Amino acid sequence: MFKKSQCFFKKEGDYMRVVDEFDISDNTKLRLQKGDFRGSERIDLRQYIKTDDEFIPTKKGVNFDSEWLPDFIAMVKKLENE
Repeated sequence: MFKKSQCFFKKEGDYMRVVDEFDISDNTKLRLQKGDFRGSERIDLRQYIKTDDEFIPTKKGVNFDSEWLPDFIAMVKKLENE
């Protein structure tokens, strides 16, 4: 199970766990998350920006059902091999 400090809750039963992230700049990062949203396991890859002392999500990103993950990985591998 995930530690509560690793999860972001939207409402009861919904959570997103941070899998990994990296800094794009001092005020921007790319964050990969996995979790449940409305009863569906989701993957979220999104850009976050810093406002005051916290990072908040932007509209720049992609969110998809976890059953598509193998296809997504295959697409990234094709890009890597180009």
